[in-house]
Amino acid sequence: MLAVFVLGACSGGDETAATIASGPVAHFTLYYLDGEHLRATPATLRNGTTPAEAVEALIANEDEHPTEIPPGTKANGAIVLDRTATVDLSREFESGGGSASMQARVAQVVYTLTQWSFVRRVTIELDGEPVEAIGGEGVPARELTRADFTNVLPAIFIDPPPSWASSPLFVAGSASVFEANVSLRLEAGGRTLAEGFATAAEGAPGRGAFEGMLEFVVDEPTNATLVAFERSAADASETKVVRFPVRLCPPSNLPC
Repeated sequence: MLAVFVLGACSGGDETAATIASGPVAHFTLYYLDGEHLRATPATLRNGTTPAEAVEALIANEDEHPTEIPPGTKANGAIVLDRTATVDLSREFESGGGSASMQARVAQVVYTLTQWSFVRRVTIELDGEPVEAIGGEGVPARELTRADFTNVLPAIFIDPPPSWASSPLFVAGSASVFEANVSLRLEAGGRTLAEGFATAAEGAPGRGAFEGMLEFVVDEPTNATLVAFERSAADASETKVVRFPVRLCPPSNLPC
């Protein structure tokens, strides 16, 4: 199966804007940074989303999330063949930064493209030319998978991130935590709405996938925070904490 996604400049003034505004909203995920680690970020796009459009949105970074993708980088298009996405980026993509920066920016692209089940691997080209590596640091550019970039993940990685939810809230991701236990809490307005835990498939120093559920009750749309953390075996303190905003919706008001 061959799928081609071409990116290009659009024009059309108010008519185009009106068409986009009235179209359906597609929910997907973009991958930016939190310090030196990758962070999954909910995003929306009108009129559907292809992998190529998601890469374009990642690079545009309209909400100015922390990123290692250099300014001026352009996305020229992408082809998906036999579950490998070949994405063409401009040469600016490999400019500046050291090894950690190169790793992070390539990981951002790889994770963004592989959120679709029909994309398992990613190959990066620069201005239409095949390359073996990105930058002088030699970060590989061909046949990349998510498993190649676990070093840029935080100890607890929530993916996909929740944007809104009705009860129960489904939480998934991967973690490298003591005895594979991921503690979960849902809080709003200074109070705890729900608590629970999930068990990763593997404990630290390994990394394993996990899934969990948090049941809650709200009578109206509520802005809340999902907190995931490791409970210290030494003093029961909360370590490796990550937080995600989430909109909680009553069953009678979906989505909210």
